[in-house]
Amino acid sequence: MTVPEPTALNIRLPYAQVEEAIAGMIEQMEPGDRLPTEPALAKHLGVSRATLREALRTFVERGILVRRQGVGTFVASRIPVLETGLEVLESLERMAKRFALATKVDHLEIDERLATPEEMTRLDLAGTNPIEVLTVDRVITVEGTPVADLRDVVPLAYLRKEAIGDDFGGSVLDLLLQRNDLMLSTSRTDIIAEAADPHCAARLDIPTGSALLKLTAQLYSYDEKVVDYSVSYFVPGHFKFHVMRKVVR
Repeated sequence: MTVPEPTALNIRLPYAQVEEAIAGMIEQMEPGDRLPTEPALAKHLGVSRATLREALRTFVERGILVRRQGVGTFVASRIPVLETGLEVLESLERMAKRFALATKVDHLEIDERLATPEEMTRLDLAGTNPIEVLTVDRVITVEGTPVADLRDVVPLAYLRKEAIGDDFGGSVLDLLLQRNDLMLSTSRTDIIAEAADPHCAARLDIPTGSALLKLTAQLYSYDEKVVDYSVSYFVPGHFKFHVMRKVVR
C-alpha cells in the first residue's frame, strides 16, 4: 500500500493538533505500513522533532504504533481491546476466546527449581526451607501481536512440568482449575504502571522504557495457601480493565 504523505504546513501546530494529524494519517494506513521518517514527518507538520517524538510516543504506548530500533515506526495490528472486570479472575486465553481471537504462546520457558527468597515470601513461606517450584515464563500473542509477558511460580505440590503438554494454551490458571482436588478461592492482585526493561521490551517487541501495566498476584486456595504467584506485564492499548466498587455510607 502507498503510505499517504502528510500535508505540508507553514505554521506550527498546537500539540493536540499534531496528535490529530498523526491519527488522521494512521486511519488511512494498513497494519504493517511504515510511517515517513521523523525528519520528513516533522517538516511536513511544521513541528520540532522533539514535539513529534513525544506525540508518536503516545501512540506507541497505546499500542497503535510500533517502533523498531533502526528500522522505523509502523502501524500496529488492529486487534480489539480485551475488556474484563478485575473482580473476576479469568485467563487471557479464555478472554481472547470470548472475542473470537486466536492466541499463541511464544518464548515458552518451563523450569523446576528451588524457590528464591523473594518467591518464598510471595508464596507465604518466608522463614521456611526453600521448596521446589515450577516456573512458567511465556509471551502471549493475540492475532500475531505480542500483548502480555507472563510468569507463574507454582509449588510442585500443585503443578509439575509433565502436566504442561504440547497443547498448552498459555494459562496456568486453567491447568490448576482442572484439578478436582484443588479448591481455588481468591486472588490478591497489585496493579502498577512500570517501564519496560530491555529484556521485557525485546520479548514484547516494544521500545525499552515503554509503559506497561504490571499485575502481581497471589492465588489462594480455600485453606488459605498460596497456590500460584504470578507477575504479568500487559501492553497498554490492548486491554481495558474495570472494577465494580461499593459505596460506603
